[in-house]
Amino acid sequence: MRKNKIKQMMKDGKPVINGWCAIPSTASAEAMAHQGWDSLTIDMQHGLVDYSNALPMLQTISTTDVTPLARVNWNEPGQIMKILDAGCYGIVCPMVSNRKEAENFVQACMYHLMVTEALVLLED
Repeated sequence: MRKNKIKQMMKDGKPVINGWCAIPSTASAEAMAHQGWDSLTIDMQHGLVDYSNALPMLQTISTTDVTPLARVNWNEPGQIMKILDAGCYGIVCPMVSNRKEAENFVQACMYHLMVTEALVLLED
């Protein structure tokens, strides 16, 4: 996995120039990824982009040095985890209005670092 370029830029105090992808198309994602943006956000909240569109868009963006991000449509852990698994390097999350919702969002983003799942081994 490559480094998160915009995370380092923010640590260094540098501005991050982000583009926005709302058209569910790898062609538009590819065109945008070659325009000099530091990052591109795939908008899954408004418009027509869903997971089946976002996955190939993330793959297309990831062929460049542009950092792929996504705006999910809700603060829902399953959706957040799935888009992170698909290759998204950061999430914009709407509908976060209080501390508990913010904590739930962060927990969903950090799920792989926490022990929140159980492994069940079945014997034959």
